[in-house]
Amino acid sequence: MSLAGAVAWAVVPFAPQAPFRIYAGTEQGPFDVPDAGRLIAAAKKGGDQQFTYLVPGKVRPVLVLSDAHDEDLGEYLALRLSRFGKLTAEEQQAVREHQHPTLFHLEPEKFGALPEENAAMIAALVRVHRTAVDQRVCGRLDDDELTTVHERFIRFHGFDLRRLVEDRLKQLAALPAIPQALSTRPVTPS
Repeated sequence: MSLAGAVAWAVVPFAPQAPFRIYAGTEQGPFDVPDAGRLIAAAKKGGDQQFTYLVPGKVRPVLVLSDAHDEDLGEYLALRLSRFGKLTAEEQQAVREHQHPTLFHLEPEKFGALPEENAAMIAALVRVHRTAVDQRVCGRLDDDELTTVHERFIRFHGFDLRRLVEDRLKQLAALPAIPQALSTRPVTPS
């Protein structure tokens, strides 16, 4: 079953950020690296490029944007959710009226398995490994809602889709013309 458009619980790590806390093995405690420059310099000198970072994480519901994944990586793209309890009354109203620029309302009647009303955070993309996602969904967007979330995500992040649109227009232009008998004009009785 596809998870695209579904809200499911997942283990979501935070992105590593400075100061970086590195796991050093069982013989010694973790150590801190104050900035990315030192890690990058060490990697450029031929040092170990893979580290085990100690980062916080949460078990939280996410909206799965796409369940397409590379078998080697096994990661889904998802959006974090914002609980309504964290929003002001004005923000809640804007979200419910679909007027908030970065929050997409999740209708409570469709997502009743969540502990409270939520909105998908358009700017809060996370990668979640497929083994870290509960396959039991808490609700699902319909196709139109998922398309709207995708559009808002693309606009927010400023992706340039001109070539994709141009390619699609060329494909449509290459299709044979619709015969007159199949046109959408209403047929009048004779």
